[in-house]
Amino acid sequence: MSDQQVVIKEKQTKNLVFNGTGSGYFRVCIVNLLLIIITFGIFGAWALVRSKRYLYSHTELYGSCFAYHATGRSLFASWLCMLIYIFALEGAVIGRHTFVAVCLGAALILFLPYLLVQSLRYQLQSTTLNNVRFNFRCSGFKAWWVMLGCPLIMMLGVLLVCTLIMLTCRSASIFEFDRIIITGVVALVVGVLGMAVVQGVSSALWLNLLFNHLSFGKNNFTAKISIKKLVSISLISMLMLIPVLLIVLKLEVPAYIKILSSQGDPEAIANELQSSGTTMFIGYLIYMFGILLWASYLYVTMRNYYYKTVSLSDHFTFRSTLTVAGFLSQLIINALITGCTLGVGYPWARVRYCKYLARNTWVDGDLDELDLQDHNEKIANDIVSRLSRGLTPNISF
Repeated sequence: MSDQQVVIKEKQTKNLVFNGTGSGYFRVCIVNLLLIIITFGIFGAWALVRSKRYLYSHTELYGSCFAYHATGRSLFASWLCMLIYIFALEGAVIGRHTFVAVCLGAALILFLPYLLVQSLRYQLQSTTLNNVRFNFRCSGFKAWWVMLGCPLIMMLGVLLVCTLIMLTCRSASIFEFDRIIITGVVALVVGVLGMAVVQGVSSALWLNLLFNHLSFGKNNFTAKISIKKLVSISLISMLMLIPVLLIVLKLEVPAYIKILSSQGDPEAIANELQSSGTTMFIGYLIYMFGILLWASYLYVTMRNYYYKTVSLSDHFTFRSTLTVAGFLSQLIINALITGCTLGVGYPWARVRYCKYLARNTWVDGDLDELDLQDHNEKIANDIVSRLSRGLTPNISF
């Protein structure tokens, strides 16, 4: 390959760069914490905006930094309204005002996806690169089907199947432990695999909805994310989790059966907990590691896949080069940094994570070929849009 070809390739392939520092982000966090304490939590919305502005302003692509223009006042007003709504719903339930509670709950279920779409639109329109804003436009009905309708129907189906399996041992006595345990394990495996299918389908529908309705200025994103591929990724991740769950059950269930068989005798329960404490703790550690491994594999594999399917105006494609081992080590090390310092090290852990994601996120394309014109849509100021602005404060791709 000639030197000229190398230069062209380097020019057309760039990864994100995060140049923030732990000490710089610590100053932002400590001021946020003090002001939140002084204002009894009211400053939380402004603290979130300050944190996001720091992280965005230190993330750059092709030498240009992102910017975040949302306001704490907008988020606070949205949070306050949602808090009042939740208190009203809770008051109706406690006060046994059935009709009011049903109406409030139904309204939340029916309109929450639409509110989330409006909130996401506000967040993206408040995010810029090269003074060009992002945007998101989607119908409320389509959002409702993707966010609630389809996942709810599938989860009810999985729950029904698991219930039918458990009903096969309803005639078993409490002493037929083998039959109960085998049926429970079968129901667990079916439930886990069923939830994997639900997760894969839901993720594919959501990601297609997101990227195919996302734009940067006057340039549209497109994506062709395969439901079959994401279901297979979810199934593999769940199959990795099943052996861990079975090991944990083998370690934990005998102790719980003995506790249940003690008929509430405090001395017998205390003796069992003392004799099985180490085994139960080991089972808990295995469970936590299994959850981290499952989450890491699922996130990394899905992210690496769907990034390859996304393009921007036929001029830019994207790549994610995360690895399961690297992402898992990030989670563990950052958790240790935060935990061992009693939270003081969180800013440094967050900066490590942002740097890791940035250097493994690539954009392939020539910026000169992209039409850097902002779209003409203004941020909506109707009452519904204002109330929804704080519902999706964090955007992560």
